Amino acid sequence: MGSIAGLLAELLLIFQDFKFWRNGRKQRKYEQKHRSPIKRWLRRLPKVLLLGIIIVLTFYFVRFSAFLFGNADRQTTKKLTQVASLLKHEKETSGHYPEELASIVRNNPLHKNIYKDYWGREFFYERHPSGERYILISLGADGKLNTPDDIAYEFEID
Repeated sequence: MGSIAGLLAELLLIFQDFKFWRNGRKQRKYEQKHRSPIKRWLRRLPKVLLLGIIIVLTFYFVRFSAFLFGNADRQTTKKLTQVASLLKHEKETSGHYPEELASIVRNNPLHKNIYKDYWGREFFYERHPSGERYILISLGADGKLNTPDDIAYEFEID
């Protein structure tokens, strides 16, 4: 009895394998006839990747175009003007300009990086010993003082 059951089990397994093979064959024929979605997706993949690369390159071009077209000078000049305005306010409230530029931030998150130029370097700030005047300069792209690319804020006497 046991050998008949084993034989039937083997025949059942062979029959299931045959059905699986036949269904797989039908599926492949159907996919060839109707173009499977996976194959269509794989055919479109190079176009999608190319489009993605173009979008990423466009994003980086727009983001870093300031270095190419001189927008950095305008943004740094704008920040220098903002810092000068804060320094002027400090002088009006305390009677003299601060010793250090970082003291104008005063825990204000909006002014967190106001004393840094477009390139992420701190402005060169030097207060006159009398506390009545100051020098405010961005070191420019090269990061060195007294070079042609420095951007200086022109101090105006009120």
